Amino acid sequence: MYDAIKLTIITATSALLAYLQPVHNAMLVLFSIFLIDMGIGIATDLMINKNRLSKKKFMFAFKSFMIYAAIIASIYVVGEKMGDLDEALFIDKWITYAFIYFYIANSFNNLRKLFPQRRAIEFLDFVIGLEFMKRIPAIGEFLKYEKEVNEVNEFKETNDEKNIDSINN
Repeated sequence: MYDAIKLTIITATSALLAYLQPVHNAMLVLFSIFLIDMGIGIATDLMINKNRLSKKKFMFAFKSFMIYAAIIASIYVVGEKMGDLDEALFIDKWITYAFIYFYIANSFNNLRKLFPQRRAIEFLDFVIGLEFMKRIPAIGEFLKYEKEVNEVNEFKETNDEKNIDSINN
């Protein structure tokens, strides 16, 4: 019984992986960069922040990677079924580049914390952080929007706390 279930799962997984072969390389590249970013993040947490290994942080990062994989697979499947395979692969490639950018930017930010005296790392962090925003204005606009949303949320939280305090008093 268990062998039949195991064989069914292995067969289904193999069929899915064979079907997603055209996006396999994108997922493999991003998974490699994800592992590097994860390693640097763990080292920063242990050495600089003096935190223990956090299962919660790891699961959050892994879920983020799985969301990426689901997005890439979904775009590929929809594009292939709609007859727009080349366009779907193009979109998958650009989404992969965007994820790679954010993983690399996070890695260099953590490396800068690990090695504060290394000017080369500081320079690369600066270039990745600012120069890419000049070349790809959408990244700068997104980060600006994200900052504004965070400020609004912090303002709301602060006012909610004040309102609760005034009600309790």
